[in-house]
Amino acid sequence: MKLNKIGLIFFLSLSLGQISSSTFYNNEKWGIRFYRGYATYRPLIAIIGSGDMPMERHETGIRGIDLSRKITSDQSRANIDWYLKFGFIRHLEKGYQPNHNQYNIFIQAYQNKIVLGYPINLFIGEGLSYSELVPYVEGRETRRISGRDSKLMNYLNVGFDISTYHLFPNIGLINLYVGLAISHRSGVYKQISFFNNTQGGGNFVTLFSEYKF
Repeated sequence: MKLNKIGLIFFLSLSLGQISSSTFYNNEKWGIRFYRGYATYRPLIAIIGSGDMPMERHETGIRGIDLSRKITSDQSRANIDWYLKFGFIRHLEKGYQPNHNQYNIFIQAYQNKIVLGYPINLFIGEGLSYSELVPYVEGRETRRISGRDSKLMNYLNVGFDISTYHLFPNIGLINLYVGLAISHRSGVYKQISFFNNTQGGGNFVTLFSEYKF
């Protein structure tokens, strides 16, 4: 599932304007997302900026599910919806260490844009992530940089989605979305003792489907 050199929508959206939220039929309050993905060794800024996201050589992966609840909508020109999200991730460590679970809670902002003629939802979320074991690839990286690791880390989730109805009008469902997201854990540059003053982190590239209701 390699996704090399894919230009993420964030890169394109800088010159594109917002449109009315009515184009997106985004009045749903709840959402449930299913996803799976692989670890990449590239930093988050490189992934977002150039779409450079090769698979890390240990080929570890994740599977997960997120439950979301819309908490507020902004109908101004900014057109941003805010969601509270709870996530469960299963780490698949390929025998390098036992498989284990990760739990996330975060606030995510969605913004609607037209990109290349398609209505796209861009999103970025931040919160906390607790993993039963330090993910294998992440731990190698943080110990290399700072000599530390942490089960509790800052969490970011960045990506985009599109309704299957807009991709396949004859068979797609307006409330069923597909998309790409980056699942990111980090210690925020050794600045927070809560995260064991850890520097570095880990990234997973995920593909997902999400039903909003």
